Amino acid sequence: MARRRAQPTTEILSEIVARLGQPPRSVDLEALRIQLGLPEFDGDADEARVARALRAMKANRAFAETGVEALRRTVPGLRAAILGGHAVTWSVRIAIPLLDDGRLELRVDAPPDAAVTGILRGMAHRNDPKWRLDELRAAVAQLSTRTTGDLRRIVERLRDQIRLDLREVGADASAYIAQLDRSLRSRPFAVTEDLGGTLFQTLTPVRKRARTVARQDSRLRRLQDRVGFGAYIEKFAPARRLGRRIVFHMGPTNSGKTYAALKHLTEAATGTYLAPLRLLALENYEALLERGLRAGMITGEEILGEAGPTHTARTIETADLTRPVDVAVIDEIQMLADPDRGWAWTNALFGVPARTVIVCGSDDALAYVRRAAEAAGESLEVVPFERKTPLVLLDQPVPLEKVEPGDAVVAFSRRAVHENREILVAAGHRVATIYGALSPEVRRAEAARFRTGEATVLVTTDAIGMGLNLGPLKRVVFSAVRKFDGVGERGLTNSEIRQIAGRAGRFGHQEVGYVAACEETGIAPLKVALGGAPTAPAADTRFFVRPDLIAITSVAEEMQTQSLREVLAHFARATFYAGSPFQPSALEEILEVARLVDRARLPIQEKFVFSVCPVDRRDEVAMAVLERWTQARAAGVGVPALRANLRGELDYQERAVKLASAYLWLSRRFPETFDDVEAIRAMRGRANDAIEEHLRETATRRVERRSRRTARDR
Repeated sequence: MARRRAQPTTEILSEIVARLGQPPRSVDLEALRIQLGLPEFDGDADEARVARALRAMKANRAFAETGVEALRRTVPGLRAAILGGHAVTWSVRIAIPLLDDGRLELRVDAPPDAAVTGILRGMAHRNDPKWRLDELRAAVAQLSTRTTGDLRRIVERLRDQIRLDLREVGADASAYIAQLDRSLRSRPFAVTEDLGGTLFQTLTPVRKRARTVARQDSRLRRLQDRVGFGAYIEKFAPARRLGRRIVFHMGPTNSGKTYAALKHLTEAATGTYLAPLRLLALENYEALLERGLRAGMITGEEILGEAGPTHTARTIETADLTRPVDVAVIDEIQMLADPDRGWAWTNALFGVPARTVIVCGSDDALAYVRRAAEAAGESLEVVPFERKTPLVLLDQPVPLEKVEPGDAVVAFSRRAVHENREILVAAGHRVATIYGALSPEVRRAEAARFRTGEATVLVTTDAIGMGLNLGPLKRVVFSAVRKFDGVGERGLTNSEIRQIAGRAGRFGHQEVGYVAACEETGIAPLKVALGGAPTAPAADTRFFVRPDLIAITSVAEEMQTQSLREVLAHFARATFYAGSPFQPSALEEILEVARLVDRARLPIQEKFVFSVCPVDRRDEVAMAVLERWTQARAAGVGVPALRANLRGELDYQERAVKLASAYLWLSRRFPETFDDVEAIRAMRGRANDAIEEHLRETATRRVERRSRRTARDR
């Protein structure tokens, strides 16, 4: 008996299509078979089913031609592959950050879940890419969040490997990141059960190659640095003679890194602590005294303690770069990247003459510190520190009405701080207030009010980021995540967020620190900053520098001029060439002040001193006072103490304190001109007392006045 020939399914479908009135040649029969899910031979289907499949294929064709591209534009995470017969295979591209600034991302392609697939099929059936579009976006976002959570352990392991690589390559981190980024961009990974094995098998040689490229770039950079840094490094002769050892205590806020450094300092025979703030210098001066050490404090305005101390606490701008000591501690080393004051950290890092230099700060600064050690030919030991208490981000907003005792509410302008203060006082809270315009004495007093419980809530700016003991602080609440930085408004950097948020949950006072945002929109940037991704090293590791008196004098002699502005402009052109390891520190502001002080008949060295005097350069009144002081110095007459009206408004008192501090700073440089020191100290003390009284009482008064006004309006 003859065996029946197996009939190809496409022949069977050809006959059915013909019976439905369509030319078989106009149909992709193989695609139709796949659409129907039939075998290659002897497959069968009734006419109604084939008709439905033909209609679906027609819709898919139209959707593939127009709708898919429209959907790609409106839902960027969707990826589509168009197969034979215009069938579309979808996936969802998920980018998971490996560094906190987004320079490195792991890209994975996840298959759509039932929710996403159902909506996509409905869109194709209707050939309408806008059908249930918002639901599709939400479903894709949920899938991305769920997949990211499922991959958390894999991603954390990869981040740990990259973190170790960054510590190894140090100053050449940018080359490593660029090489690894190129590889990651060209390698999306499919989400499978063995994704972890595939990922590490693929990326281990890629990371090795990136480290190799970084080392190759390192050789060229070191040659360039020897030329670029040469004269600058050699001018710190006392430091070069010591063969210094640099130790980097690297870690986040509340990790004990500075505490450990100060322990080394107090155990040494001689030493110095270099602080970012006068407040920190004062606190550590007192700590040195409590240890029974012969201690002194030196800032731009004052000298405290015994003559010839073995240990000093200083503001970093007053670092002694001539007298050798056993141990120097440089705090908040990441301030190297600050455009206004970074020059002082640059000078201290290269120039402080200590046998052991301990620098403390966040891992943002590792590339800088390693580059400095290499350029100076000095050893570097990196000691990592981990935060001592966990920091938890709340996933729901905390509006001002829900602020609780032990909270700090952070804003980024003086006006916003006072607005928050008024609302919180009206809600029945006892409020302490801290912001940058307040003097160190007032900030310290307000911090003490919060610490002792006299105030239950703190309203503040990012001034709490450094130098204040805020023991009971349980939760930091960001009322904003944007700030004006003197140039324009911008979002907070991840480093700024971590520095501020890290003040919550101080070890020994709280077991956990909490972080929250007042508004829903503030949660996302906080989540990115606190998400656990390694800190991205600075893309630009040039060091901020500022000319010193020796440089100013030599350039003035060479140019045969007494114009400070001309000398500074020449310094900028000569120092900040393409490929230079340096960049100017706030040079534009100093050039503007130089224009003002050039009007006085003074030696150029004295003009330079006035140009860097710590006055508010954005305050027209303060600048007018500075100009009068330069003219008095030129005329050879003394400058009397300022007179302050203690009944003036708060901003008046704040300006009075700042100008008094500037007077004291100048009195240390020109004691014969600024000779009314005791009177100016007394005036500053009275103004500080007036500010503190204002902060204790005024917010309540304002609320009362507003309440009375409201009652009258009714």
